[in-house]
Amino acid sequence: MKRILVMLMLISYSTIAQKTNYLITSKADTLFGELRILSYDQLDRVQLEVNKKKEMFTALQLLSINKDGQEYKPLQYDTKIMLMKVLKRGYLSMYAFRLPNQNSYDGRLLTKLDGSSMEVPNLGFKKILSGYLEDCESVSAQIKGGELSRKEIDKIIDDYNECIETNNSTPIISESVPAMNSEVALAIESLVKKVEAEDFSAKKDALDLLRDIQSKVGKNETIPNYLSEGLKSYLSSVPALSDDLEKLVALLKK
Repeated sequence: MKRILVMLMLISYSTIAQKTNYLITSKADTLFGELRILSYDQLDRVQLEVNKKKEMFTALQLLSINKDGQEYKPLQYDTKIMLMKVLKRGYLSMYAFRLPNQNSYDGRLLTKLDGSSMEVPNLGFKKILSGYLEDCESVSAQIKGGELSRKEIDKIIDDYNECIETNNSTPIISESVPAMNSEVALAIESLVKKVEAEDFSAKKDALDLLRDIQSKVGKNETIPNYLSEGLKSYLSSVPALSDDLEKLVALLKK
């Protein structure tokens, strides 16, 4: 009897997990199932399992995921695109990420809606963060004067967002590259073929990123700047692709 009860409990838990754990793809499809976040050198991935069938998604193919009640978003950090925990939202948002060779989400990344971002510093906290938040004089001054410390980062974010909301009637929108034309589409197709012909460690990640850009072209969407920066990092070790890469990046900036 006990064994039957345990089995029923496990089945019930699995059913609940599949209903509460889901991902949203870049095509706005919502898929439910068991999720596993996998970290790679340059590009995080998520494994979705439904009825023992597994499917893999890269961070570039996702808008967000919800795992055990926690939301994760794909964000660029240095040359990596990582799935980070959403901790606070606003004009200034904060995310948690995994530091190198760690499984816990101890890193903290701040991002503004103007597209800028920075890791919450340990050393030089007052100088660095007060400079980053200098567009709100009151909060910046409190950080510089030691009234607000790193331990009060949540309050700093709340006060800063309130300050920005109060003093700015028109929100600042993230910078992005204008929707691409046929010339850019052809440049992407050409680069895809040349990447496929090469053999290098970041080949799969580079192709995933190029296909993500290609998908956005087809939907006439704007192209975030971090995609072109990520592409440059993936192809930097392949000199034979440098000319085509420079051409594409230049077109993306027009």
